[in-house]
Amino acid sequence: MTLVTSILFVDDDPMVLQGLRRALHRRADAWTMRFVGGAEAAFAEMTRDPAEVVVSDLRMPGMDGVQFLDRVAALWPHTMRIILSGQTERETLLRAIGPAPQFLAKPCSAERLDHVISRALRLRALLDAPEFLDRIGRLRALPSPPGIFVRLMEAIRNDAAPLDAVAAIVARDVAFSARLLQIANSPIFGLPMTISDVGHATRLLGLETVRALAISHGMVASLAGVDLGGLPVDALWTEGLQCGAVARHVAIAARAPTEHVNEAQLAGMLHGIGQLLLAMNDPRRHRAARAAVSAGQLGLTDAEEKLFGFNHALAGGYLLHLWGFPDAVVEGVIGWPSPSRLGHLPNLPTTADFVHVARLAILLERHGRDAAEIEAAGADLARLAEIAPPEDLARWLAACPSLGQDALGTG
Repeated sequence: MTLVTSILFVDDDPMVLQGLRRALHRRADAWTMRFVGGAEAAFAEMTRDPAEVVVSDLRMPGMDGVQFLDRVAALWPHTMRIILSGQTERETLLRAIGPAPQFLAKPCSAERLDHVISRALRLRALLDAPEFLDRIGRLRALPSPPGIFVRLMEAIRNDAAPLDAVAAIVARDVAFSARLLQIANSPIFGLPMTISDVGHATRLLGLETVRALAISHGMVASLAGVDLGGLPVDALWTEGLQCGAVARHVAIAARAPTEHVNEAQLAGMLHGIGQLLLAMNDPRRHRAARAAVSAGQLGLTDAEEKLFGFNHALAGGYLLHLWGFPDAVVEGVIGWPSPSRLGHLPNLPTTADFVHVARLAILLERHGRDAAEIEAAGADLARLAEIAPPEDLARWLAACPSLGQDALGTG
């Protein structure tokens, strides 16, 4: 029996609703769709019969989309929330990150909307699977978001000038300020000048990058003195920065939209965060998983699945999902080891694909850029064949920067 998903579309423009109804008619067998002309009416509809997914406009008279989705988040926390809006003011969109991790700009093709909704449903099925929840529930603790990350998100949501507010928060954290300036001046980000001011670094790197750096820095700082079974935390941090930078170059080479380029960089930066989660909860078992890798017996994700029942990619994606990161980033973190497991549409590169190719590029950089080594490096050949002919893949790999030991300016 096929399960039918209930989706509520909210927009004060009847022409938009009519267009959505017409464009998505072909999904009527899998989706029960309701179309409502305003936030107040949508709230009444949710009260009567809650939907599994809400797709809402941002700017509407009376209760706007952010207010409506805030209420939905409070009363129906398991409902997936997506903003579909023509409004492009950056500050307002950033404030919408909390109640609606997903944002789509109008005009949006039916294929793109279908993809985003399907991805959200796919992630929900994966992360809510009883077997996975039972296994991850056996971990001793799931960390709360780092304090600096929470303060940054509060500033983004509430302040009239988020960039200035974020810079002020960063400046008050001496350790994070030093780390941010070090990264801003490293070759890996390729900024065109020497940066000595935290506010300037914040503006050049962008809020999304600073947000991801705050997560990584805060997690590492909170684990100081904790037994992680010898996990090389500094190397993991550097690897994340490198992977994010390379994933960005891959997405640009693939001519992905700017939004997808930024998502690829974020997912690359955070792709290994699940290793911290597993190591802090069971350092002995994670040390054993890494030992299996060193002995050439298994890849890391395979060794983790054997010992924990799930791998660090799924654990990291789950953690970022709990912390409110966008689905594209969560899916990139979960799916990068083998994107084909996620069941994407052919010829549509995703965040997971960009991070997968970035990891591949880093491995080939270490061992030579011989295309014959791609399979040996753990490439998902089936997925790569779907999204890029060999000449495109070669062009993506060629676009990746060289990553020497001094990539972070640390010598």
